[in-house]
Amino acid sequence: MEYYHVGSLDQFPMRIGRVVRMSEQEIAVFRTTEGKLFALENRSPGPRGGTIVEGIVSGEVLFDPICDWKIGLADGRVLPPDEGQVRSYPVDIRDGEVYVGWPQP
Repeated sequence: MEYYHVGSLDQFPMRIGRVVRMSEQEIAVFRTTEGKLFALENRSPGPRGGTIVEGIVSGEVLFDPICDWKIGLADGRVLPPDEGQVRSYPVDIRDGEVYVGWPQP
């Protein structure tokens, strides 16, 4: 896993998603009111598709605006009774700078 700089902590407002690009992939980074950061693949796991960056953060759960599903920010899993998952990526904060982990071949 290699970590890439995606911005400073102050560029990630609380409870609002921000898209960063990693290689050819869009990653949605979310910051909770507790200050934790999570990175998820920016695609809705629901049948309608779409993105999740516009979702509403509550605690460590993201409310997907497209299909009205709840997604765990820690692992990208859709909470019951629905099913699905989006890929999650590790986030590291060093000296006020944000880094997202990207798997290496």
